[in-house]
Amino acid sequence: MRRIILLAALCSVIAAQAQLPDEEYAIPATGQPWTLDDCIRYAQQNNIEVQQRALSVEQQDVELSTARYSRLPDLNASLGYNASFGWGTSADNTRKSETLQTGSFDVSTSVPIFQGLRINRQIRGGKLDLAAAVQDLERAREDVAINVMTRYLEVLYNKELVGVAEQQLALSSRQVIRSRELVEAGRQPESALYESQALAANDELSLTQARNNLSLALLDLSQTLNRESAAGFDIATPELDSITLATLRRLGSVEAIYDFAVDHRPAIHSERLRVESSENAIRIARSALYPSLSLRAGFGTGVYSSMNDNFWIQLDKNSNEYVGLSLGIPIFNRRATRNSIRTAKISLRNRQLALHNAELSLRKEIEQAWFNADAAYAKYLAAGKALASARIAFDYEERKAEAGRSTLYDFHDAKTRMEKAESELAQAKYEFVFRQKILDFYRGEPLTL
Repeated sequence: MRRIILLAALCSVIAAQAQLPDEEYAIPATGQPWTLDDCIRYAQQNNIEVQQRALSVEQQDVELSTARYSRLPDLNASLGYNASFGWGTSADNTRKSETLQTGSFDVSTSVPIFQGLRINRQIRGGKLDLAAAVQDLERAREDVAINVMTRYLEVLYNKELVGVAEQQLALSSRQVIRSRELVEAGRQPESALYESQALAANDELSLTQARNNLSLALLDLSQTLNRESAAGFDIATPELDSITLATLRRLGSVEAIYDFAVDHRPAIHSERLRVESSENAIRIARSALYPSLSLRAGFGTGVYSSMNDNFWIQLDKNSNEYVGLSLGIPIFNRRATRNSIRTAKISLRNRQLALHNAELSLRKEIEQAWFNADAAYAKYLAAGKALASARIAFDYEERKAEAGRSTLYDFHDAKTRMEKAESELAQAKYEFVFRQKILDFYRGEPLTL
């Protein structure tokens, strides 16, 4: 099972590394509305946390490369020069009182033959850590996509509120014209006209506030995308009528959604990979209990000012080569290795608890998303019925107002109730869309509108 998980993770690494360079795509021109897909792709390419996660992937790849190259021989060279004054040892191993100058040149290499399987396990650990970093990167991309979708729906909600405010102002403006006509006909007192104008002014203020809220929502979305400026920024408005919303509603079962999510969510994948990495870390710590064997070889030579031979002849006469094996046998290192193994085991238990906690959190999130989506749709249907009733009541009061048989208070009260019902319907609609999309997200479906 572990091999299967590791193979799947490595395939994910390859796929993710192929995606690390940002794909070039055409950014919508100034004044052209951005779709949700445009916003998500732009944000994922420009989000700071995503870029930091991508750098973590590069760092893990470098560390894996270091582990792989540790199998190769090393090669070192050294040059030395010494000058001694007074009594010293000459090239013929006699003591002389003179100034002696010596030079040396050495080249050495060593090859690890057996290190208690440490290198192989370090490479395996590097692969697991790289795969976990890739999953963290994918999780960061998903978090950005959800955040952008939330801001996107807030803009759509505020756009709908602007439409509601415009409609209410139009109704108030019509009432002002109607009151003026009734006052001129002597059917209403002049105060009714002033009250109608005051209500229209209040609706105009509400419209101004709604437009300001829309501008702030667009600014918030633009800043979430890390755009340099929100000037000329706008989004496309998808068609979200009652028929479309009915087709969106797909609850399914909590168990089926969880079974899929627990095998596909990057947060779970990364924790599982870290559990495997911790298990591998125990094996790395245990490798210090085994002997280590290395092959060494080298070449050295030197020159001495006390020798009569010239420089090149000395280099040839004084040269020496060596080759040998080095066996290191651990006997007692103050229990450092044993404590390293214990520390690695503690880290493994900690990672296992983190995995279990991630799985519990995922189930909790899915259960909450399921119930929220179900409740949001019921709320949307109830809000639709409330709006239908409010519109009927307002139409009745508007016909009475046209006939001069309705008071301004009754007309305004019916209009206010209809406005409130329209706002609540808009809120319920976008809350349902958000809740349903979160549920679809756990099913592995893309965040689209």
